[in-house]
Amino acid sequence: MKKRCTGIIVAGFASVLLTQPSLSREVSVVSAVHSEIQQAEVHNNQGVELAEQGRLAEAITAFNRAISIYPEYEHAHNNLGLALGNQNKFAEAIAAFNRAIEINPRNFETYNNLGIALGSQGKFAEAIAAFNRAIQINPNDPVSRQNLGVALWSQGKISQAVASLQKARELYAMQNNSAGIQEVGVILNQISSPAN
Repeated sequence: MKKRCTGIIVAGFASVLLTQPSLSREVSVVSAVHSEIQQAEVHNNQGVELAEQGRLAEAITAFNRAISIYPEYEHAHNNLGLALGNQNKFAEAIAAFNRAIEINPRNFETYNNLGIALGSQGKFAEAIAAFNRAIQINPNDPVSRQNLGVALWSQGKISQAVASLQKARELYAMQNNSAGIQEVGVILNQISSPAN
């Protein structure tokens, strides 16, 4: 009996020793990934600073550098899309936003950005779908509802546009965002003006 118990204990002990090296390798892999993420964040942050300075070409280079270091870095893809969109490179921006969505399909802001790029290309049906997805993820985001309203208006869906814009205005009011309330008011006035 004792030999069996000893055998079990020894076998258990041996298995712990055998798994330790692979645990160490996993920690090293995690450390390497963490290091890659940190390096990518540095380039992403540089890109944001450059974009804020209006140096979009340099920002795009920085975002691409971040992505080359860590291809799964969602924010770098999203920021790349924003920079490309600001250069009116909407097809490339859409590709960057779609990649960010593949990485994280729960980021409503990326869907909103995608919708703006699609709308800028006149692809209003696709833009509406993107804005609706953003709203499904975060029903309390006034920006997505405002953008949905504009896209619906562009499609001639006036009553739906007005409903979306009114909801956006309510959400802006809940956030005490007077600039957003004013912006929506201007759009609603444009919709109701006799020229439309």
